[in-house]
Amino acid sequence: MENVSLLFLVFVLGLRHGLDADHLACIDGLTRYNWRIGSSISRWVGTLFSFGHGLVVASVSIILAMFSRKFTFPDYFDSMVTWISVISLLLIGTLNVYNLVSRKSAQTNFQPKGIKGKFLPRFIQETSNPFLVILVGGLFALAADTVSQTSVWALAAGHSTKYMPYILGVTFMVGMMITDTIDSMIVYRMMTQSNKLGQSTSRIMGWVIVALAYGVSLYEAFTYFYPNSKVDFEIVGVIIFMFLVLWFVIVNLRMRSQASEIAKPGNASGKTL
Repeated sequence: MENVSLLFLVFVLGLRHGLDADHLACIDGLTRYNWRIGSSISRWVGTLFSFGHGLVVASVSIILAMFSRKFTFPDYFDSMVTWISVISLLLIGTLNVYNLVSRKSAQTNFQPKGIKGKFLPRFIQETSNPFLVILVGGLFALAADTVSQTSVWALAAGHSTKYMPYILGVTFMVGMMITDTIDSMIVYRMMTQSNKLGQSTSRIMGWVIVALAYGVSLYEAFTYFYPNSKVDFEIVGVIIFMFLVLWFVIVNLRMRSQASEIAKPGNASGKTL
């Protein structure tokens, strides 16, 4: 029963990790680029990205589990990682708010901005090579906050059965791939909509990312000072994931509604020539 609970926790952690604001911004950019050039991987960018990310995370977790009895992080490590995460998310949220309220953004399709993606070379930011997309996901995993999140369950796995670290690594990867695949599907759907509807939908998605960035950063900062106020993480992770699924459903319904409007006989686009 204890192993089942750990599996569920790691799966939810994967779902939640896939909603990292930097992930969403990078997947959004790569999906848009591949859609514009007509690449067949455009709707699967999130899957490829999270696969590369998950491979690195799983590898790190297995290594940590192997050395868990002889290795511990220093006390200051968690504090340092927490504040790096808080500051990064606040910067991401503020950057996207600025872009959302600017006049230039109001006239074009809004594209979310991240922090980690700015350090990637141009040829990686604009690639249609699936192996490079996987590489980008792997590079994003080489961050202190990712290692910190992984260590929580990797160290627990080290005291469990021999194969548990491998099972948990795959479980985390599956959860993250589900979330990031849905994300790239949403962006793909937005790009296939009409210009006006696509603009409004992409701006709403931008505000969703702002809410996630500010919400998670403020929660992390608050619980750092008041650790007793932490809520059940599994429930929070599931709620956030369901919100993403709801947004996916809304985007699809809006697209179908627009298609039915265009198909009406009274519309110019629906008339026969």
